[in-house]
Amino acid sequence: MSDQVQGKKQEENPEEKDQSLRVQILVYRCMGIDLWSPTMENDRPWLTFVTMGPLFLFMVPMFLAAHEYITQVSLLSDTLGSTFASMLTLVKFLLFCYHRREFVGQIYHIRAILAKEISVWPDAREIIEVENQSDQLLSLTYTRCFGLAGIFAALKPFVGIILSSIRGDEIHLELPHNGVYPYDLQVVMWYVPTYLWNVMASYSAVTMALCVDSLLFFFTYNVCAIFKIAKHRMIHLPAVGGKEELEGLVQVLLLHQKGLQIADDIACKYRPLIFLQFFLSALQICFIGFQVADLFPNPQSLYFVAFVGSLLIALFIYSKCGENIKSASLDFGNGLYESNWTDFSPPTKRALLIAAMRAQRPCQMKGYFFEASMATFSAIVRSAVSYIMMLRSFNA
Repeated sequence: MSDQVQGKKQEENPEEKDQSLRVQILVYRCMGIDLWSPTMENDRPWLTFVTMGPLFLFMVPMFLAAHEYITQVSLLSDTLGSTFASMLTLVKFLLFCYHRREFVGQIYHIRAILAKEISVWPDAREIIEVENQSDQLLSLTYTRCFGLAGIFAALKPFVGIILSSIRGDEIHLELPHNGVYPYDLQVVMWYVPTYLWNVMASYSAVTMALCVDSLLFFFTYNVCAIFKIAKHRMIHLPAVGGKEELEGLVQVLLLHQKGLQIADDIACKYRPLIFLQFFLSALQICFIGFQVADLFPNPQSLYFVAFVGSLLIALFIYSKCGENIKSASLDFGNGLYESNWTDFSPPTKRALLIAAMRAQRPCQMKGYFFEASMATFSAIVRSAVSYIMMLRSFNA
């Protein structure tokens, strides 16, 4: 894998060869990171520091606010929602930094496998293009949703100020996120830099989350492409008998095995992240959902609606990614049954028996105690609604 990474120096810029990874490259550039490089050689560390710094520092006032509002359910739920989101974002990005060399190496490994398949079986190009288009569409939609949540966070204080002015109430300066500071926020001189700090922290959280999540989308769709190519090659495997037929089957099974190995490696590296994503997102939905129910139909509830919407979209997409890999790996077994296996020679049929047994065991993306699937997503949403009702009863 490291040889494939180093081999890029003899090739043209991969960005110019196809349309894949365009959204991912953009969001990583916003963090000052070159996604094509496994090291920091081509990075812009100053941009990474400027982007990450505000969010790291912002954890202090948020933790202080959570401690101060411990007996006030409404304020505590708002504070914890932002705190959990920030913690999860930091863990996501640190996970990428820790596994960066492996992730980048896996990108080149996948691209090399798919390029080889196109040269062997030209029809594979259409499958790869469809999967990459789905990846880019999903990544772009995900980016817009998170960006919209960040914009709503920045505008939330101004909505409160405008409403106070319309009602003739005393104007109270608020920040996008709750925090405790050692100075008076009602003084404009202190409020403006603190507001900009909040906005920068939101930008950091959104950008770092998009980096890791969009990279997961690339891995998921391209692993599914490997499984689908293996299935189609299996279906079209000619029953010519003899050594040539058996070698053709071996090539298909080796491709399927490569897909299984990549899927297992990605699932292993993302396992702690999947666990935290589902666990903390469930808590966030409870706390922020309470704010939505408490403020609705106040215009300020639009921010919380966007926040809950982005959380649900993130959970749904993680669940969908797990479901896609599971379905694609299982679907290879259908390709075995749809092939011309009745016309194969006895040695080929014996090899097919082993392949069919393995195909019954799907690839799964797990968060230690649970599987990232649509069933898990539905269970979390149902439980979150119950917790919201409980929080409202406590507040009453």
